[in-house]
Amino acid sequence: MTDAGPATRDQPLIAIDVVPMSFAGADGLRVATARRAYAPFAGLEALPGVLLQGSEILQDGARRALRTKAGIEAAAVRHLAQVGAFDGPDRDPRSTAISIAFLAVVDPAANADATWHDTTASLPLGLPFDHDRIVDAALEHARLRLWSDLPLTRALLGDPFTTADAARLRTALTGTPPDPGNLNRMLRTNPALTRVEAPAAAGPRGGRPPAAWTWQG
Repeated sequence: MTDAGPATRDQPLIAIDVVPMSFAGADGLRVATARRAYAPFAGLEALPGVLLQGSEILQDGARRALRTKAGIEAAAVRHLAQVGAFDGPDRDPRSTAISIAFLAVVDPAANADATWHDTTASLPLGLPFDHDRIVDAALEHARLRLWSDLPLTRALLGDPFTTADAARLRTALTGTPPDPGNLNRMLRTNPALTRVEAPAAAGPRGGRPPAAWTWQG
């Protein structure tokens, strides 16, 4: 008797979904979505995402999603990190799909064909698929790694930044303002930082400019 060949199996689609994130003192912490051009959910806002191509590595797929779906070029991406994998038979109406999700920290001044949302006022966004869950995972990634992951923290705060910027970012991620004394002590003793003087315009009119910091290296 001849053994039968391997059974044909349905392979799930591999999707790449990206949470663009930016932080600036004036605008706060924001995440971006883009309007879907095609079904399913055509016309709705969603995270920029693509299906992984056969010869494509994951980070290249994430960069392609940012460029083609949100108009965010590679030069505007300060930091790109994988935040998890999302599965489930009902997450995509087209077929069974596994999503590899990324967080992309984007220069706040970058041009983008996207809609930005304030994370302190707009969540959940009511996105299709399971994109609200992916946004939550990206924010949790940033929350847990703030200051322990220096490349991520540097990408979010920019260079230079003020003590007030660091406090606003911490508050936006955790919902709780930091203790001023502890924050100042942490910044002063961080070997990755050097104190610099902020421009006078950054402080209150006629007052002392706020403390500012720049990254070493």
